Amino acid sequence: MSQSPLAVNVSDESVLKYKQGWRALNRLLHQDRSFSGRERNCVFINCEGKGFADNSAISGFDFPDDARAVVATDWDFDGDLDVWVSCRNAPRIRLLENRSLNKSDWLGIKLEGDGSLVNKDAIGAKVHVLTDQSDKPIIRTVYAGDGFLSQSGTFLHFGLGKIGKLDKVLVFWPDGTSYEVKGINKSAYYSIKYGDDIAQSIKIPELEPTTESPQNISPDEDEARIVLPARLPLPDIEELPKIQKPMLVNLWSASCQPCIEELQEWSDNIKIIKESGLHIQLLNVDIETPKNYQYPFANSSISLKGIRALDLFQKGVLDRWVDLPVPSSFLMDQYGDVAVIYKGKVSANQVISDFKLLNANHEQRRSMALPFQGLFISPLPKPDPRRISSQFLDADQPQEALAYLKKFDDRYPNDPDVLRMIKILKGGLGIPIDEAAEMMAAANKFREAGDKERAIESYKKTLSRFPKTLKAAYNLAYILATDKDIKVRRPQESRALALRLCNMTNNKNPNYLDLLSMAEASCGNFESAISAVTEAIKLYENQLDVSSAKLRLELYQSGKTFIK
Repeated sequence: MSQSPLAVNVSDESVLKYKQGWRALNRLLHQDRSFSGRERNCVFINCEGKGFADNSAISGFDFPDDARAVVATDWDFDGDLDVWVSCRNAPRIRLLENRSLNKSDWLGIKLEGDGSLVNKDAIGAKVHVLTDQSDKPIIRTVYAGDGFLSQSGTFLHFGLGKIGKLDKVLVFWPDGTSYEVKGINKSAYYSIKYGDDIAQSIKIPELEPTTESPQNISPDEDEARIVLPARLPLPDIEELPKIQKPMLVNLWSASCQPCIEELQEWSDNIKIIKESGLHIQLLNVDIETPKNYQYPFANSSISLKGIRALDLFQKGVLDRWVDLPVPSSFLMDQYGDVAVIYKGKVSANQVISDFKLLNANHEQRRSMALPFQGLFISPLPKPDPRRISSQFLDADQPQEALAYLKKFDDRYPNDPDVLRMIKILKGGLGIPIDEAAEMMAAANKFREAGDKERAIESYKKTLSRFPKTLKAAYNLAYILATDKDIKVRRPQESRALALRLCNMTNNKNPNYLDLLSMAEASCGNFESAISAVTEAIKLYENQLDVSSAKLRLELYQSGKTFIK
């Protein structure tokens, strides 16, 4: 466990141990280990100041949850405290209703400031309650926060035991004033406003009785289907053929019974698999290739390096550092991007169903990954390869980390975070930055500074010396097609560059098709612009890109150009 330094000036060794502790803890959590060692929740009863007794089992608190935050509040307004508990694992939250038959006296008080001299929630105020059974006051304070990741309600609760009557209630406000408040009886709720010395009774709301929920702990499953909302390219695997069409890549072993069962079920359904057009590529993980191979699918062995690459990929995608089992499968689209990861067996029908949805829109793909319906409050994430490259780095494979980032950059160019990581890795590996990249960086700086003429000149110089620098062509064409200054725009030149980019990528890159639509619209060719952006929308993977492209489509349909 990481121990926080207790002083400002500590030794480098102490700081290192502190960081190592957090790193070890982070690794354990990512490996699905329990933060608390899987011990049950505990609760202790105060034995009238003479110590504490373990009351966990008899109270019903001893759930096997990884509990974190606790809030005590009279949730049902019956005079005793109930407890809310939040957990790291399921169930994420519990309400433990106090059903004790021991009905003692109590008091509930809600303080309210004037919002000027005292804050409205009366944070910092204290209440002293004296009864006929004690010469010492029971004291409660209104806190802004009173627990780890939790906040109990601002109602102050006083457990009074068995008393005859209340002797006195004193309120000490944060501004230094204090009052003895009248009109208060035991076992009731009251509101006290700043400046008043008479309490107001609070009517207790009528609530429906709570019903107990059974705790259904789902057993650990050996199978999982994970749909990626933001697809990522698979790392390069030497044994894997070049991906030019949708493909299911399956890891299997001849000594694995679930693998055999899965392959047999697929073989029994070979007709519908072939009719669907899905290609299945098996990768055998055994040291020696099985001699009696009998399945109607392409098969080859995979090296330990390839297995390791697939394992690090799935750990980075899922952010769970649990080893990849066999069987495992990766469903990829025609661009080599992974759409679905299957851990354990998967039926042929499920694979075919997912295969048919490879071209579904982004919202449909995200929804089909869930076992229930709901509303998303966040936009679809963009593809981010950095967690995967970090996995390669942690495994001491910096070359593979760099290769993966370069592959991602080829697929999704001009991501500034990815370009920065590539530069950092090259520097760490002692790889000189190529001159084209340096020229591109200089041109980008001119563009970011608003100096469009010098940016255009720098992009042209880059293309003159390095004609295959597609990013320079893209950035140049974008400025020439969309700049707000008519003196900067050169529509025909932009169109020529955009056509060249689309031809070089066989009209399969949505960014280049989108760029072509901007150039065509700038030339006044709105029908061609509509056609190009429509194709881009079909190919885009990110919802933000789709939304932006649809806005441009509306512009073209109304005969307007896109101006940045």
